[in-house]
Formats: sequence, C-alpha cells, structure tokens
Amino acid sequence: MRLYASRFHALLVLIVATSAHQSAEASSCTTLRDSTSTFAKSLASWTETDLSPIDFSTVFKEIDTALPWLSKCAAAIDPKAIYTSLASSSSVKSCLSALEKYDGDLSTADGWSSMCTMAEDTIMPCVKSVMTDTIMDALDSTGGCCDDFLDEVKTLFGDSLDEFVIKLAELGANIACSERTFTNLKSVSTKEMCGYSIYNSFTFIESDEEVSSLLNLAEIPNDQMCNAFAGKAFTNTNGKSVTIGFGTNGVDTMGICLDPIDTFTQYMKSWEIFSETLNANGISVSLSDLFTSGKSITGDVFFSYATTSTNLPVMGIRATDK
Repeated sequence: MRLYASRFHALLVLIVATSAHQSAEASSCTTLRDSTSTFAKSLASWTETDLSPIDFSTVFKEIDTALPWLSKCAAAIDPKAIYTSLASSSSVKSCLSALEKYDGDLSTADGWSSMCTMAEDTIMPCVKSVMTDTIMDALDSTGGCCDDFLDEVKTLFGDSLDEFVIKLAELGANIACSERTFTNLKSVSTKEMCGYSIYNSFTFIESDEEVSSLLNLAEIPNDQMCNAFAGKAFTNTNGKSVTIGFGTNGVDTMGICLDPIDTFTQYMKSWEIFSETLNANGISVSLSDLFTSGKSITGDVFFSYATTSTNLPVMGIRATDK
C-alpha cells in the first residue's frame, strides 16, 4: 500500500506543479496593446517593418477592453510561424493546386457538379488538416494565453474552435452539394447540385422592379420562408403582402434545397451567442428573433447596428485608421 500511496503522492505533486507552471505562463500573457507582444514582434519581422511609430496601447484599447480574451490570445500568436506552417503543408499545397487548376463554370450545373467533387476530395480534407494540424497547434502553443479565447468560443458556439469551423464547412458543403432530383418547369426530369439550384433561382431577374423585389429578402418572417422562396405571396415584417419573383420567367425555384439551408440555420440557432441582446443605436435587438417563428430582425435594424460605434467591425476599422 505504501508503494501505491507514494505513487499517488508523486502524481499529486506533478499535477500541482504542472498547474502552477501553466498558471505562471498564462499570467505572463501580453495583450494587443503591448508593442512587445509575440504578435507585434512577429509582424515586424515578417513584414520587415519598423512598428515603433504605432501606439499599440491606443490603437487596440477599444478591442482590448471589449474583448480581453481575444486581445490576449491574438497577442500570443506568431503569424509568421503560422504562414510558414501553412506554406509547407502538403495538404494545403494540394488544396491550392486543385483550386488553381479548377476551370469549372459555376453558372452551369456541370460546373457545380465538378466543384462539389473537388470540395469532397480535396477542400474538406484540407480544412480539417489546417484546423487540427496548424491553427489548433498554434493556439495550444501559446502557454495558456489562448485558453480564455477557446473557452469563449466553446461557450458562444457550443463546439471547440476546430469542431466549429469544420462543422461550418461541412454544413456549407451540404448546402452547395446536396443533389436535387425534380421535374423542372419544362416538365423534364432533372438532377443537379443545390449550389446550382440556389444560384439559378435568382436568374429570374430581368427588370429593375424585380431587382427591387429582392429587398424583401431582409423582411421575411421565419414562418414565411417557404412561401417567399417559392415565389408565393407572403406578409413581410412591415405587414405588407409581397412577392419575390422566384419561379417566374421560366426559372425554377430552389425547391427542396431549402432543407440543407434550414439544417444550417438550425445549427446556428443552437449557438449561445444568439441568446444575447444587442444595442443598435438605442434599439434593443434580441438575436433570438432571427429564429423565432413569426419574428425576424428588419434590415434597417441590422444597418443601424452595423453603424453602431461599439460593434467589433467598427472598432476594427477605427483601429486601422489610427
């Protein structure tokens, strides 16, 4: 028993020592406001640029205050090392080579079919390799400085960062590459990828009036989606009965291809981030309205938030202007 106890004691010491080491590393993390951060030094070396005239403390103050977990992680990242790793990756080289050689016409059904073959055989394996072998390795090598960032991603989106990105890629590919078999408006049995069906469904546009009808895309209540994309009359968020010209001028609607889009939106609905409320210039916006039956968020509210001084893109733009 003493032998086992001594081993257990040694294990406890090892755990405590490891935890202390990790905490010490994490406590020494810098932020984007620090001109001596790994990010700043790597960027200066990579671009061979003197960054000393940049007041990092002022430039990144807003981002650091609003998103400290992002600032701390970004500061610990070595962009030059990540680029070098990507450039030497056989998976990335194969992916880039396939993209360079691809000459399909995405305005045709055949073009989408060949693109989907490439996506399945080359692009998806490349995405998975990059996330697991490069990005996650880079984050894990920051000595704990990206732990808060990774925890925040898990909280907001329900998956670890690599799982989240890979799932997005898979669901996106599912939208583009689900195969649809139907009888078209010319009464011909047709088989095509949903990417082409979705693209083609918008080619009904032949006039300025039909272009204007697309503005209603920003005002479709959740329970009116099927009617809207079938070209049927629906009541928009302003209470008006309107139609969008899908299925007119001899162009087929996207039909069953709404299903993989719905699968994607249901995944988005599960994200914790959509339980939050935003302030759009004094207007309180519940993001869950994007997915609640009979509700939506109008285009003007989105535009109002996009111009709000406290949202991340605007803060980023201000940072680059300083």
